[in-house]
Amino acid sequence: MENVKLYATRAAQNLGEAIAKKLQLPLNLTQAEKFSDGELFVKFNESVRGQIVLLIGKIHTPYENFFELLMTIDAARRSSAKEVILVIPYLPHSRQERRDGQRTSISSRMVADMIQLMGADRLITLDLHTNAIEGFYKIPVDPLSSLKLFINHIQQSNIDHLCLCSPDFGGIKRIKQYKKNLTADMVVINKERLKPNAVAAMEIIGDVAGKNVIIVDDLVDTAGTLCKAADLLIEHGAKSVRAYCTHGVLSGGALENLTQSKIEKLLIADTVQEIVSLPKIEVVSCAGVLATAIENIVTNKSLSNL
Repeated sequence: MENVKLYATRAAQNLGEAIAKKLQLPLNLTQAEKFSDGELFVKFNESVRGQIVLLIGKIHTPYENFFELLMTIDAARRSSAKEVILVIPYLPHSRQERRDGQRTSISSRMVADMIQLMGADRLITLDLHTNAIEGFYKIPVDPLSSLKLFINHIQQSNIDHLCLCSPDFGGIKRIKQYKKNLTADMVVINKERLKPNAVAAMEIIGDVAGKNVIIVDDLVDTAGTLCKAADLLIEHGAKSVRAYCTHGVLSGGALENLTQSKIEKLLIADTVQEIVSLPKIEVVSCAGVLATAIENIVTNKSLSNL
């Protein structure tokens, strides 16, 4: 891939190195420093004039990660880069894509505006929480799926009496895609929320008795709802419960909740956390999926199979 230079923000160095290895490209380094007053400084140490800059960034909290990404985009633009393509596997604030009440912010729109204002030309991401977020961008957005990432793992596990479970009605489309590749039943959990990260009531629509259930979701945060869902499935006769969640945010008491829950195994991609010191959690690298997407975009190939 000529005229392409690959970079990664400080928070995404490990993922950047894995993607660079897949693409057989060097991972170039930016000079990113933090001054004593907390301000950031970002600089390209070599010319990027006329180059396609591929920038891999993890921009989950602290917000310093996001600001570093914005500064790096701006530095590339001011250095006459031909094109700036962002690879952000997990887009934060994706759960705030609409106004649930009065006097609130639509922060996912704010994230989109800032990324575009700095001059990004394209965005590659993985498993958007809501497809409507793509409409906030005027630049091309490629929302990849973690389907291939997890399907192979499920198939290799040789689980009998398999049942796929969506934790809400919004995820039914996702598990239908999984069902095309697996011989499995389907159920959905209906839940009523009082506030974020708090569920008032849950009920299972479908039969899970005697089945090995796999919950498929785009992210796991405090894991409170996920653990309650697992307990409910076991109460209704499920033999075992596993979960496949792309983005392992794992904030608050997530690890404690998972330790005490009836979940047998949780698989996450390395879009947020890369190493988790809990035997129940297994991290699968998304570098291969992202590297293939990058190569297809740069060489003008289709992304439909991703």
